[in-house]
Amino acid sequence: MGSYFSIDYMVKSFPILLSYVDVTIVVTIVAEVVGILLGSIVALIRINKIKALNQLCLLYISFIRGTPFLVQLYLVCFGLPQLLQSFGYQDIRSLPGLLFVFFIMAVHTGAYVAEIMRSSILAVDKGQLEAAHSIGMNSYQAYIRIIFPQAFSMAIPALGNNVISTLKGTSLIFNVGVVDMLRKADLMGSYSYRHLELYVDIAIIYVLLCFAIQAVTRFLERRTTLGKELAS
Repeated sequence: MGSYFSIDYMVKSFPILLSYVDVTIVVTIVAEVVGILLGSIVALIRINKIKALNQLCLLYISFIRGTPFLVQLYLVCFGLPQLLQSFGYQDIRSLPGLLFVFFIMAVHTGAYVAEIMRSSILAVDKGQLEAAHSIGMNSYQAYIRIIFPQAFSMAIPALGNNVISTLKGTSLIFNVGVVDMLRKADLMGSYSYRHLELYVDIAIIYVLLCFAIQAVTRFLERRTTLGKELAS
């Protein structure tokens, strides 16, 4: 087995690849934080049916959900700079590629979060919003203090799955020149010709990260369930 698969090389390579996990984690966190904010705004626009913005949001969601993420990645990281250069922004190429990755990952995540949050907000009893208005709260206060906390509580399982999906989506960012775990594995494999061992390492790291996200999701679910039981 040693000539085809080297456990020793796999073990030695693991910490090297693990040292690049920060890129994967940072991209995932930024994409989720911005995506949740963007998705929540889009969800509110759709629920309240704000005329022009509602149609724009529908187009945005349809485009993101109807096209492969890799195509979106290429459009933003390669197409957008070329478009901006044609308008005179010649220094756009000097910007770090990671900024474009942050942007498209957040926009991609936001489209899916929008549908998650829309269904969760609609699941909250409408009478609570009316009750908030009756005691003098405006719509902003009512959503922030009453509606959103309950909606997020119900959305935790779906949001947890979305985080895992975003995490796995980061495996494609090496295609636009970002050096992450997968790109490092590709570079190391081109010298050692030991691609299998390196990709097994990558698979193990992703599985461990997904287990960690699932553990956090279950913890948050238990905590919100306990909070509801104590409140009742």
